[in-house]
Amino acid sequence: MNTLIFFMVSSLRDIELAFKGELTMTENMEKIMADINVNKVPALWSKYGFTSTRGLNSWLTNTRHRCEQLSAWKEDPVKVPHVTFVNRLKNPNSFLTAIK
Repeated sequence: MNTLIFFMVSSLRDIELAFKGELTMTENMEKIMADINVNKVPALWSKYGFTSTRGLNSWLTNTRHRCEQLSAWKEDPVKVPHVTFVNRLKNPNSFLTAIK
């Protein structure tokens, strides 16, 4: 998840700098912008993220929920959650095996 967020932030920052004229717009930046304009998850992000057929807006919301769930576990790892959203896990099979 950290790698995904790193690539999302760095690519958007680079695009912002390119719009300001501080960087040269590359082909990868243009592909990311084209995908964002049609509400599609950019290929670079989905490479480091999770498989999904969602549009970009829904995918970003789901990614935020995943980060919130992981942060809640990080803050108190001993506390067993009452509800776990399996669809927000990168590898749900390992989680299900661990709780058996």
